[in-house]
Formats: sequence, structure tokens, C-alpha cells
Amino acid sequence: MSVVRREARRRWLVVASVIGALLAVPLVVAFAPVSAQKIAPATLRDRILAAADGPYQGYAESRGSVVLPDLPQLGDATGLFGGTTSMRVWHAGPDSWRVAVLDPVGEKDYFRTSSAAFTWDYGRNLWTATAGEPAARPPQAADLVPPELAHRLLRDAGPGARLEALPSRRIAGTAAAGLRVVPADPDTTIRAIDMWADPRTGLTLEVDVAGALTTRFLDAGTAPPAADVVEPRAAGSSGFASTTQSEITSSLNSVARANLPGSLAGRARVPGPLSALAVYGGGLSRFVVVAVPGRLGERTLNALRDAGGQPLAGGYLLRSSVLNLAVTRSGRRTYLVAGFVTPELITRAAGELR
Repeated sequence: MSVVRREARRRWLVVASVIGALLAVPLVVAFAPVSAQKIAPATLRDRILAAADGPYQGYAESRGSVVLPDLPQLGDATGLFGGTTSMRVWHAGPDSWRVAVLDPVGEKDYFRTSSAAFTWDYGRNLWTATAGEPAARPPQAADLVPPELAHRLLRDAGPGARLEALPSRRIAGTAAAGLRVVPADPDTTIRAIDMWADPRTGLTLEVDVAGALTTRFLDAGTAPPAADVVEPRAAGSSGFASTTQSEITSSLNSVARANLPGSLAGRARVPGPLSALAVYGGGLSRFVVVAVPGRLGERTLNALRDAGGQPLAGGYLLRSSVLNLAVTRSGRRTYLVAGFVTPELITRAAGELR
């Protein structure tokens, strides 16, 4: 072999070695031990709660594993709990944020200001403004943003929940500290909530509710978003609709025409202006009851039956690992009962409604 050929081969070996080393870097980073700042579970919980109201922004993705029947009363919850949701998030504060839900053909944006909530539907080219605080609303994508979901779950788990440290994990480029929350309430089906957060800032980067959903940031930071990004603007849309929460409440009450009882299954009804929709109990074991009018009630009953619901007096019970639903009929009225509570509690509430 000539000197020239040996030299050329040596150079190519050097190049190949360098390329191999560069390709190996992501694998080394992925499998290298993660060492996050050591922090007591109670301290991490407090930082997570404090950071939920602060500024942050990033790209998040949630994956739900709860299969629900297609019920009109559940709104977008069917997709949220049983599919993948991609979100771009800008959060300046509790009353100044925007969440854009992305899909292959467009997006749907949710805005919040101090006076109203706004929705921008790209596919329909429609802006909707709703003034005031809602008396009740179905779950929406903004509820699954990691800091927001962590805040809600920590609040609902209550001071009696047990806190445990989890191994740290690298999420969105950050060595995140882990926290497990074990609820003390025996009536909730949520047995453990795992979350990881930046130990310095408290920003929640991932939340995992076993058997229900996982939501995490793929990239995130605590820089405040620009004011014009979180400001709702209707310019350029072909339609604009506006309403108030009092008008929505009045409409719901007139359609359902029901008056739910003051307590069910030993749980007091949470006070509110809606007569046909109510929340009972508190914390993670609260449940919701909806009086479903007319033919919609028949469709709801049939949907749970067709989804494999277990027969019960006057209706059906649909079980999942965490979320349980029941539909029951009393005379010509139909009731939907749902919550992250045991099937026994749901069945008892449905029986009392009859």
C-alpha cells in the first residue's frame, strides 16, 4: 500500500471516528444519569404551586388513555382524555394567557383576560368572546398544561396527601426533580400523581396520572411572553360571537328544567347558579351530575350501553381505570353522573337520583 493511500485511509478513519463520536452524543446525553438539585418533597410542592401563577411559555403534549363514549355533554373531553393533544403555551399570569391547540389542518386558540375568555377557531374562522366567570364548563386543553394541571391536582389532593421524592429526570433540557403525591381520600380512583419540575424555579415540566394521562413540555422557559401574543385580536376573522356567563346559565337552566338535590351519596352539593348541573363533594372525589333533557337523554343512555356499560337500575355504568360514568333514568328524566371516584360511589349517587 502506497504512502499516499495509507495517509488517505488514516484521514478517513479520523473523519469516521469524529462522525461516530458526534452521532453518539445524543445517546450519551439520553442515557447519562440525571442529577437534579436535591430538594425536600414539601419544598418542591410549594415551589410548584407558586410557579403556576408566574410567567412561562413553551410547547407541550398530552396523551390520554381513557376511552370515553362520544357524549355531547363531555364536549372536547373525549379527545383530551383519549388522544394526543399538542399545545403551544404562553402564560403571563392567571388572567393573561393563551393556549393554541395544534392539529394537522389548523389550530384552536384559547385566551384569558381579566374580564373575559376568548376562543379563536381557525377552521371556522370564528372568534367567540364570553364575559364573566363560568358557572361550569367542560374540560379544555388549557387544563392540561403541566403547571396548571399540577396546581389543580395538588390543591385537590389536600394537605393530607403523602409526598414522596421520585428519581430526577431530564425533561425539555432540564434536570427535573420528581414528586409523587399519594391522595389520602379512599373514594378517589386516582392512587398516585407523579410530577417533575425545575427545582430552582418550580416550573412543572411533566405530570403523569397513572391510567389516565401524561402531559409534558417538550420545550419550556420562564421568560414572560410578549404582550401582543396573549392579547386576543379578532381582526381578519369572518365571524365574531359574544355572550355572557349569565346568558349561558339562563339558557342551560331553561333547556334542562331540573332541580338536582342538595346532597347525593353523602356529599353536599357545591352551591352554584345552575339547576340542572351540579358538583358534589370536594377534592379528588368530587363528581358531577347533569340532568340530560329529552331525546338527548335517550342517546346518552344508548351510548353507554353500546360502549359496554354494565347494567344497573334504570341505566348503565361504564368503568375505566380512573374515570367512571353512569347514566340512569327516572320517569322521563335522564341523569349522567361522572367523576374520578369509585364505581360504588357513582352507583350509589345514580341510585339516589332514581
